[in-house]
Amino acid sequence: MDDRVAFRKTSLVDFPGRVAAVLFFPGCDFACPYCHNAGLVDPARAEGELDELGEFYAHLDRRRAVLSGAVLSGGEPLLRADLPKVAAALRARGLAVKLDTNGSFPGRIEEVRPDYVALDLKTAPAAYARVAPSLPGAGERALESLRLLRALAAEGRLEFEVRITCAPGVLEPGDLAALAEELEAGDRVVLQAFRPGGCLDPAWDSLAPYSPAEMESFREAIARSAPGARIRGP
Repeated sequence: MDDRVAFRKTSLVDFPGRVAAVLFFPGCDFACPYCHNAGLVDPARAEGELDELGEFYAHLDRRRAVLSGAVLSGGEPLLRADLPKVAAALRARGLAVKLDTNGSFPGRIEEVRPDYVALDLKTAPAAYARVAPSLPGAGERALESLRLLRALAAEGRLEFEVRITCAPGVLEPGDLAALAEELEAGDRVVLQAFRPGGCLDPAWDSLAPYSPAEMESFREAIARSAPGARIRGP
């Protein structure tokens, strides 16, 4: 197992209610063209930018008095067979664990025992080929993950949120009704606008994002199913 990783030493926004460090694992089974972690999706583009996992653990030990959480992110962290072991090492340091996932591995989520999960829903389930062309059934896998998270949350075993990045060409206005149909009133849903610049596909660096008015119309469409839906800005 390759122990090369990237990490953010301190974050006040990645783990709700906690000061956290963020661990980024290389590798992803999706190819979202707007992804800002291109060096993680394609590790060949991150040459010289990755550290050893042990360095992350050493950072946690040095910052023990400040940090209360750690985020497992990527890429797609659930690609790693040893992720439960990594999560256990974080809990052994007294840290709460958050998992960021695209939902393509519903059977692996529970093994990690996360305290909080951010599940990315990319678009309408039938349109997932736009972001995962080599992964048939990716949309249904994401929905299976969502159903699992609801069940675990009902048992008091974790908290979760659904994140929707509104990217032209991936999430179109016509996709909103189908996506909203999969959401429920109790789901915590956060919409965020696509940001051009530094994208996996350089053609997207000059693509205009949705306007604030368009983002609000998206929120209103999603709020018909999940009334608490909000926009994370800018």
